[in-house]
Amino acid sequence: MAKINRDSFSDAKIIIDKLLPDSNAQKLFIHFLADAVSYADTLKSDNWSLNLDLKGKFLRFNVGQEYCITLYDNEILILCNRTTLKKILTTNAIPIEFYGYNNNQYYRNTDIGKVPNLLAKTKDNVGCILQSADIEPYIGFLKEANKDFIDGAIKTHLMPNMRDSHSKGAVEFIFSEFNTDNEIEPPSYSDFIRLEQAKLNQAQTLSQEERLEILKNTNPKPTKTTVNQTVFIRNQVVVAAVLHRANGKCEKCKCEAPFLRDTDNTPYLEVHHIVTLAEGGDDTIENAIALCPNCHRQAHHGKKNAI
Repeated sequence: MAKINRDSFSDAKIIIDKLLPDSNAQKLFIHFLADAVSYADTLKSDNWSLNLDLKGKFLRFNVGQEYCITLYDNEILILCNRTTLKKILTTNAIPIEFYGYNNNQYYRNTDIGKVPNLLAKTKDNVGCILQSADIEPYIGFLKEANKDFIDGAIKTHLMPNMRDSHSKGAVEFIFSEFNTDNEIEPPSYSDFIRLEQAKLNQAQTLSQEERLEILKNTNPKPTKTTVNQTVFIRNQVVVAAVLHRANGKCEKCKCEAPFLRDTDNTPYLEVHHIVTLAEGGDDTIENAIALCPNCHRQAHHGKKNAI
């Protein structure tokens, strides 16, 4: 075909159809990509680009100085946070070929432990290659790990050549398909928390005088949104057994429960899973501990003396 016009909607469609002709796989890939672009845009709207190769060999989503998602001929490369991905792999068998780079050499292996980081600017990363036939059943498992990678990549700076290669046509095509073929779902609870943390991080870079000036023109009434949350249905017999074992005392700091519940006058403690359910931990009394609210917050957010 003639030289590709990056601003052309039709050129983008032609290339994406050629690279990923399977319609179901393409729809899922587009949904994944559009969600990642939306997330990066919320974090920092001027620090990403979507590059449609002028020879039609690939479509690449860049975040800061890092390439994040690339569509090649019937395969995709998704950059993921290695630690987050390892947790996902403990409970899910995903046919990924991992991709890394070190000392001028590329590594590809189905064992994540046998490949180094792929990129240098964002720590703890790994490339994940999925073939087109594996996109439909498995791409969703990489969403959280990819967003954790984006959190790090957004702190780097988009290079001029990446900005110059941005394809408006590809953006228009991706989001037209995303809006047409998929219902717009509320963000997940984890995404909501992630975005709120990003806003807090940005606010903390301001001086107190700058914050107070902004607040002068801010509506004091908070807005509302709807979020989706996936939760584990916990065995309440386990909860009751652990609370009985604790006998009103935090099993970490050994202090008495801070207050009694209004509902039944029992000591208020919170049951925490030592190996979290999200990481594949069992819902058993052996994997659970009764904590006071302070120790429970430390277990989730502290680094020292964790459970």
